[in-house]
Amino acid sequence: MQQKPLPERELRLLISHHRNLTLDAAEETLVEEEILKVRHGDGTVSLRQIYDVLQHLYNSKKISISDKKSLMKNFEEYFGEHFS
Repeated sequence: MQQKPLPERELRLLISHHRNLTLDAAEETLVEEEILKVRHGDGTVSLRQIYDVLQHLYNSKKISISDKKSLMKNFEEYFGEHFS
């Protein structure tokens, strides 16, 4: 899947300022940190990499299935709006 730029500021907004999320501050920080780990040095990341991170966090019982789905939807909408 194609890598797209995702600035840290946008990442933070996508995680913390959307409806239908039940993440607390620690969970928001964890999601952000884990996505930043897979982001390339040039600030790019793919939807597949984001999905893999969210799936890992869900499998590890760090986020709920509803949060995983809502977050993924947020990222898909962002990528669709900015890169289609």
